[in-house]
Amino acid sequence: MRFFLFILIAILNGQDLPFQLGETLIYSAKFNIIPSGQASLEVLGHESINGVGTFHARFKASTNPTLDRLYKLRDQVDIWLDETDLFTHQLIKNLREGNYHKKIHTIIHYDASLAIINSDTVKIAEPVRDPYSLFYYLRSIPLNVGQLLEFTSFENKKTTPFKLAVTGKETVITQTGTFNCLVVKPFRQGKTLFKNEGDMQIWFSDDEKRLPVQIQIKLKFGSMNLKLKEIVNRKDG
Repeated sequence: MRFFLFILIAILNGQDLPFQLGETLIYSAKFNIIPSGQASLEVLGHESINGVGTFHARFKASTNPTLDRLYKLRDQVDIWLDETDLFTHQLIKNLREGNYHKKIHTIIHYDASLAIINSDTVKIAEPVRDPYSLFYYLRSIPLNVGQLLEFTSFENKKTTPFKLAVTGKETVITQTGTFNCLVVKPFRQGKTLFKNEGDMQIWFSDDEKRLPVQIQIKLKFGSMNLKLKEIVNRKDG
């Protein structure tokens, strides 16, 4: 019993996780070879959702002033992740992409097996992960070349089973240093994970931090590339 309590306390304090409260990962963004803006992943704090302890994390992306004139992007996605297993409890999206503006609030009630998305209700049969929570969950588990993982994602009011393959190792050079990385690729039923037919790859540092060093999404008209440029750790969390 004491051992169980020790492990539980360690988890709640984030001691056995490779990220901490106050960690912010800042990325430069390019579309093809054109600098287009920046993005960030930040762990904001601990919060309770439906009486369950969670990590509150945030993804932000914005275009630079030059690209704003053509296509202004200001996206913010807030995620609340289960403190122990890092699956999704709540998701709030504030999206501004060109003339498209939308706010989507999703809260999942696992005890009632349902999710509420704005004013709609959807049945949920098992713990689900949104695409943003994967960046944190995959940092919490060992990754090895050849590994194949299975998940259920929840996006656009429906659950989708998908797989994730660790396809190899590569070296990535960034402004924060050079990283030996494991290359991870999500896919579903032999297809890409995204509706726009984009092909995604994530490069995680092959060390105890498993930082998402680079994120690449290949689209119909080019490639979007996010590369780590700064790591900020606020001690106050």
